[in-house]
Amino acid sequence: MTIRVDDPVKSSDGSYITYRVFTMTALEMYNVDNRPVRRRFRDFVWLHNALSVEFPACIIPPLPEKHRMKYMKGDRFDPMFIEQRRLGLQWFMDRIARHPKLQTSKYTKVFLESTDFNADKHIQTKTAPSTQSMFGSFFKSLAKVKKPDEKFEEMKETIDKFEDNLNIVEKLYSRIGKRQQELEQNYDHFAGSIRGLSGLETNVDQPLRQFAEATEMYVEALKEMRKQEDLLFLNDVHELLNYCNAAKEQLMERDQKQVNFEDSSTALQSIVLERERILYPGKNMGTTVGMNITELMTDKMSDTHKTRNERVSRLESKIKELQDQVAKANDINNSYSNQMVKEFEIFQSAREAELKQGLAAYADCHIDFYKKSISIWENILPILDQIQLED
Repeated sequence: MTIRVDDPVKSSDGSYITYRVFTMTALEMYNVDNRPVRRRFRDFVWLHNALSVEFPACIIPPLPEKHRMKYMKGDRFDPMFIEQRRLGLQWFMDRIARHPKLQTSKYTKVFLESTDFNADKHIQTKTAPSTQSMFGSFFKSLAKVKKPDEKFEEMKETIDKFEDNLNIVEKLYSRIGKRQQELEQNYDHFAGSIRGLSGLETNVDQPLRQFAEATEMYVEALKEMRKQEDLLFLNDVHELLNYCNAAKEQLMERDQKQVNFEDSSTALQSIVLERERILYPGKNMGTTVGMNITELMTDKMSDTHKTRNERVSRLESKIKELQDQVAKANDINNSYSNQMVKEFEIFQSAREAELKQGLAAYADCHIDFYKKSISIWENILPILDQIQLED
């Protein structure tokens, strides 16, 4: 599946931007005519939320602006901002297109094909579970797994290392960018000085002015290279960092499912030991359910109101309830764990492809710059050769 997001157009009332979304796929569930549709940003938000509800065990690709909003420069109708957002939406759709589950979602199909999206998205939303609250992610991060699974710990470590390296790349890129800006300023001053010379050297004023113009063109080429680097490479780094956060959040979600299973198992074990203590009061049932004199007196007072059989019956009912909870929690934990293994493979493949794409874009920016630079300086050489030197 290939999805292209392009052609940003301001709405007729000028209040928002729509993007053309064009799909090419051999998947049978999609129509064959491949007609493009137009979507605005909030439609992409709808798709993200719908997929989050439908596939809670999957890493749902993040949208632009969900992270690092300080890097989105300019107002929302500024051409640079629009292009940054378009690229972010393109990465979002690329990740969906690579994902075997997300690409076949009924919500993805509606998003990519509906010609009456405002009506169809409400019909689809009615059949979907209510959107889960994002509250609680902080508390999930505090939950500690009692028996960590080595493979998931390795996943966290891999993402952390990748994220650390991306942050280093970002800092170094920023440092290089500042030096490039200084270089642009110096060349700009250099061009001004040459132009000043042209006013003094009347015999060669024309070639000197043209040399100054060539230098100014070189400065513009430097600025354009830096602009394209920011757009195609730096934004790629930011989107990869955003993707890392989404993967880590999903790993935390998986950990929470294991914590739920472990807590349910501990509660069940505690109730079972309590029942055994009542049935066999002379046995040492361990220290999991500790007893002191106060508890013993309370038990004896309670026995005057309820028979031992009633207490055992109540505990057995609780045991049955907890056994069902443990079985359900175990199934959910296994489901999330199995899916997380698949999700990490998809994440690994996507990050490698996107890193390659970003580095290739960085290289292309430099190639284009040097081609322009060669042309600029080659064109000025014949003009300089025309300068007649006095013997």
